[in-house]
Amino acid sequence: MDEPALTLSALEKQMVFDRDKLQSIIDGFIVAYHHGLTNDDTTMIPSYVSRLPTGAETGTYLSLDLGGTNLRVAAVTLLGDGKADIEQKKYVIPAELKVGHVEKLLDWVALGVKELLGCLGIQVEIINEKEMYMGVTFSFPIRQTDINRGLVMKMGKGFEPIGLEGQDIIELLQAAFKRQGIKIHISAIVNDSVGTFVANAYKDQNTIVSVILSTGTNASCICQTSSISKHNFPHDSPEYMIVNTEWGIMGMDFLPRIKYDKILDLQSNKPGFQPFEKMVSGYYLGELVRLAMVDYVKNFGLFDGVLPNGLEKPYNFTTKHMSDIGSDKSTEYNVILKIFTEDYNKSPSLDDRRTIHELVLRFSRRSAQLSAAAIASLIKLQCPDFPAVERDIRVAVDGSLYHRFHEYSSWMNKTFREIQRIKEDKRTKIVPVEDGGCMGAAITAMMYSH
Repeated sequence: MDEPALTLSALEKQMVFDRDKLQSIIDGFIVAYHHGLTNDDTTMIPSYVSRLPTGAETGTYLSLDLGGTNLRVAAVTLLGDGKADIEQKKYVIPAELKVGHVEKLLDWVALGVKELLGCLGIQVEIINEKEMYMGVTFSFPIRQTDINRGLVMKMGKGFEPIGLEGQDIIELLQAAFKRQGIKIHISAIVNDSVGTFVANAYKDQNTIVSVILSTGTNASCICQTSSISKHNFPHDSPEYMIVNTEWGIMGMDFLPRIKYDKILDLQSNKPGFQPFEKMVSGYYLGELVRLAMVDYVKNFGLFDGVLPNGLEKPYNFTTKHMSDIGSDKSTEYNVILKIFTEDYNKSPSLDDRRTIHELVLRFSRRSAQLSAAAIASLIKLQCPDFPAVERDIRVAVDGSLYHRFHEYSSWMNKTFREIQRIKEDKRTKIVPVEDGGCMGAAITAMMYSH
């Protein structure tokens, strides 16, 4: 990788997108969606969710959300009128379970479910008599064959459990529950973006797109079942279905990747896999900035040409660092000084701090711009006249990058309005969703429990 180092001004030119560049990205995504619907089994995956909630449903259902960083287990009580209560427990997934044997991972998951039941005062014996229904949100690519059947594909996000790829995750989970003596019936499995879609649709039936912006990124939309021509659905199939785009896999042929994107990709476990995710998601943003800093040490004398202790280690500069730096309003960039003094045993000069701040700003804003363009492309896929649409549209967004990264949602919304060429649009709204994966899985379990 012998591309020249990019100055801050060169980075600005390559990483800030005008309307024409944004439009070319939108067009690239739309081509990729059509390819996925017709030829590619790894994208535009049918979810088999072909009905949406009305908001009037009631009852208590369990859910399990296995994400890139956390496991959430929950009991969701639907109250009707688009409202719900949720009781949940959250666990950080131990690093060793991400690469160990799948049975160890899923036994740990089953213990988390058992612990939730205990905290709620629900005895396993009562569960086993009643047989409660559960929906599972699985934040990784699966090849679904039915609403409660899915074969695990390449996972990403640092996950490589032994014995999981190519297996039916529901069968393995049910076996883990059985080993723990729990009788729970998994009636639905959804991707996290599908779960978020269903969760928001319970509150607002104008939902047509859902997006996850977190450790990873993904999105879902509604497609005519007949347009998913790579599958031979029966003639009596429902007219519409939610489709899991797996848009993180897209973009190798149309995204404007720069030097640091290419280095990160080549050094990753799966080169060529998930180009969009590697440019946008929380798992990779900090590493992109770290790679740029390493390059700046070598070529532009950052840190007086000496790499601080620990910064040579991949993924040792995090997206959390970036958010903290972005939120610092001091003229002396005191947060950068604190981070580098405490974490890297280095006290950077004021000029170094300015450079680091600019690098953080460039990569985080680019991520938000790319996310806005991808959202616009999914709306346009369903509403070809977008942005000139004559209906209410809701885009549901969940994930830590969107909710908690400083100013990310503001940058994304600003770019989205630029794409629309308007200052404000009361009909098309991007709306935040919390706990979309857990809520949506439980609601889907309810819809498919009988």
